[in-house]
Amino acid sequence: MLVLLLPTIKGKGFHYEKHGFGEAVRERGFEADLKILDINPILYLQGRIVDVVKKEIIDPAIASGYEKILLVGISLGGHGALLYVTKAPQNIDGVVIIAPFLGGFFINDVIKSAGGLSRWEECPPFEWDYACNMWKLIKDYLSMPRNQNKIILGYGLEDDFAESNQLLASQLPASNVFQVSGGHDWITWKNIWSKVLDYYRVACSERGSTSCHIEVMNVNQDR
Repeated sequence: MLVLLLPTIKGKGFHYEKHGFGEAVRERGFEADLKILDINPILYLQGRIVDVVKKEIIDPAIASGYEKILLVGISLGGHGALLYVTKAPQNIDGVVIIAPFLGGFFINDVIKSAGGLSRWEECPPFEWDYACNMWKLIKDYLSMPRNQNKIILGYGLEDDFAESNQLLASQLPASNVFQVSGGHDWITWKNIWSKVLDYYRVACSERGSTSCHIEVMNVNQDR
């Protein structure tokens, strides 16, 4: 299995190792290759993140023989992981998103007033188009029940994104949602990550240093 970790808005993947994400994986004997990405945040604004990750990471991984791929992202990285799977769901076996940025705040009340995402149709005139388009992608993706099981969501109850994350959580199986006390910070995110790893109940035997290999890859392309 290949696990790709997309960074927060700072774009630096080393924060995952700094805050013990790789260590938590290794402690549980998670048999997988982890690739921690550096991503220039401008790729999100230009709408190029999906094409870049697909071309530079996903396609070569498949060609090299990986049979399962899991996307992991925090905050803007969670946004990117969710954006990827809604636009290019092929060959992605699962997505773990922690406190994801979902595109806007004004739209939250509109979705709730409509009775939930499945009933929501109209984009409020005061919301930016990107936010509405993001929620439309999510709605279309989750309209297929099998896709609902592919997303694992976690967030802190005191996080500024908690309201929008709850809207997404309401569309997922309860077992796929991890709500913890905390805000938008690494302590909270690490707590969620530990719970997610325990949820997967990975129990592989150690097979040397390559069984949980950590590699930092740079996809800061300016092309």
